[in-house]
Amino acid sequence: MLPIPTRTALAAIAGAVALLLTGGLSASWPVAVLGGVLVVGISTCLAMTMPLGRRVRRHRLEFAWWLGHAEPGSGGGAVVPDKPFEVRCFLRHRGAMKLELRDLTPLAPGGARREDGEGDVLSLGPNARTEFSFKLIAPAVGRVVLHGLAVTLPGPLGLFEVPLYFPNPLVIKVLPKAALRARSAPRSITGLPIERSGASLLSPAGSGTELRELRELRPGDPFKSIAWKASARSGRLMVREVEQEVQQTRYVVLDVSGTMRGGEPGRRKLDFAVEAAAAEARRALDSGDRIGIVTVDGRMLAHVQPNDGRPHLLRVFEALLSAIEAVDEDLTEIEDAEVAAVVGGYVRQQDGVDFARGDGRGWNVPMLVRHVSEALEDVEDHEPIRASSSAGVLLRRFCRVRGIPLPYRPDPRDGSKGPGLAAALREVGGRSRSPMSIVVITDFDGVGSLEDVTQSAKLLRMHRHSLAFVVPDATTFAREPASEIEKDVFGVYARSERRHYAEAKKALAPYGVPVVRATAKDSPGLVIVQAQHATRRRAA
Repeated sequence: MLPIPTRTALAAIAGAVALLLTGGLSASWPVAVLGGVLVVGISTCLAMTMPLGRRVRRHRLEFAWWLGHAEPGSGGGAVVPDKPFEVRCFLRHRGAMKLELRDLTPLAPGGARREDGEGDVLSLGPNARTEFSFKLIAPAVGRVVLHGLAVTLPGPLGLFEVPLYFPNPLVIKVLPKAALRARSAPRSITGLPIERSGASLLSPAGSGTELRELRELRPGDPFKSIAWKASARSGRLMVREVEQEVQQTRYVVLDVSGTMRGGEPGRRKLDFAVEAAAAEARRALDSGDRIGIVTVDGRMLAHVQPNDGRPHLLRVFEALLSAIEAVDEDLTEIEDAEVAAVVGGYVRQQDGVDFARGDGRGWNVPMLVRHVSEALEDVEDHEPIRASSSAGVLLRRFCRVRGIPLPYRPDPRDGSKGPGLAAALREVGGRSRSPMSIVVITDFDGVGSLEDVTQSAKLLRMHRHSLAFVVPDATTFAREPASEIEKDVFGVYARSERRHYAEAKKALAPYGVPVVRATAKDSPGLVIVQAQHATRRRAA
């Protein structure tokens, strides 16, 4: 690459031009000679800087990096949003000259930022390996892909610098904050199991393990629940009210459509919803219950069947991460031809291979697909991808593996959001006769008619399932408007959000289904608990 002038070089060039103009206009040869000497010096520094890049390449600098070990109390090494994590690196210099690298910058798109600032200076001794590290902070759940390290190599007097780039993709999964919680001790359960014992209390008539109360006989009570000794002492028929601890099945249905993705990473409704779903999964599994997760955007994107045990938590996290990184053609704004252009530009920058046609008619897609196929040979990624062609599937898979963002479709297509949510509810609880606790997290934006959702809610309530909706309020997640135009737009959007919430609350109230509003100040780990408590109060 050609050397880039620094600020010092630009100031020197401006000074040399000023001296030459002044000397020429005033006929002062000493000033003109001084300007000429300065121009010669700058040109000499440029000539000495130009071969530095080729010389460094001949020395074969080797670069590698990896995720650093967890610090004590970091929750087992999980990378979570807003918590710094360390990336360790090394550079091996095989040449005989000493090098000084400046401005070490890891290329990490997607909002990840350095915690320890920039402007580093790294000295590389001849025939030596030098280790260093830096800390990054991820704003939201997903994946941080470090594509490579960009550095600059200064020339003589620091007037010019040569940009260097070390491509070496490093994928780091950013899990929900629930992954940081300390492992709880196994819970001791003494009750009789129905499927397996858990933390949820059930009050059956006439059987159980824990005595709750003695009360008078009511119509419908089984005779085997009569406490004969207590009845003899009191002179009237008394029954035992008992409780037993059972394993409950819980479900979280998560809306991951484009209306949930607006805003900055870390301050989106989807980020809050993912953290809430992960916290509910952790809470359910810690208490011995079963948890299932469904992500939906017009159709079901992922369905994690209810299960228990600690390994199941990883399945839940994987489903949440895959929903954030959707690359399917029906979920993104760009077609397969545009994806080829995105991948072609990335490969040209990252791998130094140009698959653009010489006649300017786009990209050589067959050659690009072959290159991408070779790059994915050792990658384990079996998630299905929807595209109109096999080449599109491969290119979109490459985007997901390498963390190349594809613009998500901002609005639900063809009014499919409401029917998609309704179909997910029917799939979750429409066939099950065992009571479950189901919580849906959605903003109701783009749903249109609520008829499909209310009919599914009615069906679930007929099957004795507990159902609640959590609605994130986008106005509390967005930053304060800075201008008058932004304030007007913000006001219109706020009224729309309030209308969606009020309409959903009114439509679902006749079926005993609460709709709970969630704000950015609420704890993601508690909003689902509050929704479940609201359901119990309605039932009571």
